[in-house]
Amino acid sequence: MDGASGDGKRVEVVFVGPKTFPPVIGGIETHVYEIARRVARKGLSVTVIVPRLSGLAREEDVEGVRVVRVTCLKGRYSLKLTAVPGILRELRHRKGAVVHAHDATGGYASALSSAKGRFVYTMHGIGFHEKDWPIPFRQGIRMMQMTAIRCASRIFCTDQRALEAVKAFGRSAELLSSGIDTAEYEKSKTERPKEYDPGAFIVLFVGRLTNVKGVSVLLEAIKSMDKGRRAGTRFVIIGEGPLAKDVDAAASEIPEILLLGPVEHRLIKPYFLHADLYVLPSLSEGVPMSLLEAMASGLPCIASQVGGLESVVDPEALRLIAPGDPKILSETIVKLMDKRAVARALGVVGKAYVTRKFSWDEVVDKLVQTYSELSRA
Repeated sequence: MDGASGDGKRVEVVFVGPKTFPPVIGGIETHVYEIARRVARKGLSVTVIVPRLSGLAREEDVEGVRVVRVTCLKGRYSLKLTAVPGILRELRHRKGAVVHAHDATGGYASALSSAKGRFVYTMHGIGFHEKDWPIPFRQGIRMMQMTAIRCASRIFCTDQRALEAVKAFGRSAELLSSGIDTAEYEKSKTERPKEYDPGAFIVLFVGRLTNVKGVSVLLEAIKSMDKGRRAGTRFVIIGEGPLAKDVDAAASEIPEILLLGPVEHRLIKPYFLHADLYVLPSLSEGVPMSLLEAMASGLPCIASQVGGLESVVDPEALRLIAPGDPKILSETIVKLMDKRAVARALGVVGKAYVTRKFSWDEVVDKLVQTYSELSRA
């Protein structure tokens, strides 16, 4: 499958809406990065439009992908919204391109553009949880998401719950989750991170430091553990967000907690590969890239029974627990710490499962076919 449209011209695709792109990266950003560079290898012309974070170039080429960063205001609530005018300006310069948006704000901007008939929208869950977003912003996000759903030519969802939400609006959609290249996750190719104490049992969390990711639940679970059970364990937390101060405060009281802050995507693999257990106690989720990366690393994983984790991932491949319950989380961590053979076996099953079920090749082939069809239309 190549990158030519029906008239022989090169198909042009513009990805819109993630918060950033390498070197700084998150879950949706990883999804877009992996797809964009693979689509470019298929011979399509690929551009990614994102807000411009301080210190990053206005435009640059990253692995065959043209990255364009637009002006925005710094701030959790303002960053994406203030990027909309810049996104619209860039889209006006790319008439005829297929536009693929990956979040509510990007979807809204794409719906306002001239990409009618060539607009693809991916819903990465419907995770605008009340504990993570104040009411005005939550309502605004839903409005933007509904606009994107109404205007999109094709809609993909990363989990069943999002798919059902789209269908409730009278639109059809397809389930298309993220992928993972398990061949890239081999422990022998990496050294143990210097922050990991020799001999310590490493419990890892990677994600935004917000309520919706269950950071407060994790901190409560750690605090509730007996001090003797925590001895010899390190709870390594990677990420940034509004709860960073809470994690810092907990780390000042509990020496077993280690906050590393954000880690560049190109440097993240060793932190997964040399950990012993991964936890993701989210209150709402699609199918997070961090979990797929943990499973690809052979890590036993504990996650909440919510969203895509409940509807897409096989419960035999990880430990699914009730969301929002620090006691259950603490007990499950301790059980897997005590039963190392069981934990290792769970990691083996999880890695085999994501190798079998989450293929980037299938995801990209489906998208290239979609882009080609819309370009011809």
